[in-house]
Amino acid sequence: MRVLIRPTSYQIIVEPDPFNKRANTALTLREQEILHWVSHGKRNKDIALILGISSRTVGKHLQHILDKLGVETRTAAAIWWQESRGRPQSQCNE
Repeated sequence: MRVLIRPTSYQIIVEPDPFNKRANTALTLREQEILHWVSHGKRNKDIALILGISSRTVGKHLQHILDKLGVETRTAAAIWWQESRGRPQSQCNE
């Protein structure tokens, strides 16, 4: 994964690792739900309460998401999610 930061525009560009064979694997519906809430700034504990599952289960789903996307952080995954939905990063918390 490469993370590029353009200082003049404060833009963060996340590029998935091209060598990660799982990066193109589709996310399950549950993984999409979790990534939606992560992109809105929710913690694992909060997501667990919303979805009615344990925070440990949320953590496992999140690890699968990171592996599938070929990224290392929940922030990178959230940026990917927002960009894949056609929303600029500045609108993430609206």
